[in-house]
Amino acid sequence: MLLTACLILGALTAEPQPGLPDGTSGQEMLTVPAANQRDLRDPQQVLLERINDDRARAGLKPLAWDARMAEAARDHAEMMADEGRLSHQFDGEPALLDRLTRRSVRLDTASENVVYDVTPEGAHEAFVKSAPHRGNQMNSAYDVVGIAVVNRAGILYVVEDFAHRIFDDSDDAAAERIASRFRGARQQFGLNNLELVSNPSVSPLVEQMASHETPDSHAPLNLPGVRYAASYATTSPNEMPPSVAQMAAMRGAGSFSVAVRFMRTPRYPSGLFWVSIVMYEGNATMARR
Repeated sequence: MLLTACLILGALTAEPQPGLPDGTSGQEMLTVPAANQRDLRDPQQVLLERINDDRARAGLKPLAWDARMAEAARDHAEMMADEGRLSHQFDGEPALLDRLTRRSVRLDTASENVVYDVTPEGAHEAFVKSAPHRGNQMNSAYDVVGIAVVNRAGILYVVEDFAHRIFDDSDDAAAERIASRFRGARQQFGLNNLELVSNPSVSPLVEQMASHETPDSHAPLNLPGVRYAASYATTSPNEMPPSVAQMAAMRGAGSFSVAVRFMRTPRYPSGLFWVSIVMYEGNATMARR
């Protein structure tokens, strides 16, 4: 396994006050003065610009806007507004990672900031003054963000979701990418390229491997004509375990195939590319790709 998912949420404030992140009750929020209803600026854009300005000053890359994450953030912000309080997860609501992956966002780490205030500038200032929340905004590992602001009676409920996005490759595109790396590994050993062929019998084994949440290099060895096999799981088709690269140096094979399936599982809810690479005897015949 090359990489697995993790989840970090903003820290909860022990004694919530207006304008501070997290854990604030609806009763306390009634003391917040109403926001200016004539403010026509897009509060999401204001927050994005403030975050990226801070990152630029720190020498960090700007966060890209992800519309799918913004939709997930809006669902949560609407729920906070309906409940009249702040939370990272309400009863019956999916956790952050599930909310994002259900929007087909492929990621390997994520975190969330929530706050209420009367202006986007006030919300940003509250986050900046809180070390855990500023840490989320300034995390160099993140490259995308989705922000939602819901205005209820002049009170702005703000959700900022951050993530490091992984490859959105289709299974076929990922297989081509992995096959290219495998060929490159053979070239480094001074060996000739193997013919890339298609074997429909490998894909069901990859699906079974994913459903068991464990790479299995033994099952493909039972297929006709197979001489070597390796299986693994990864968040990136550009990554290949050293042991698999070393398998590329094996002699006596005439062709190879790559089967890939991206799947989300209970243990890996953000999803992984599950991969099997199979090398065939020199006289084995398969469909050419």
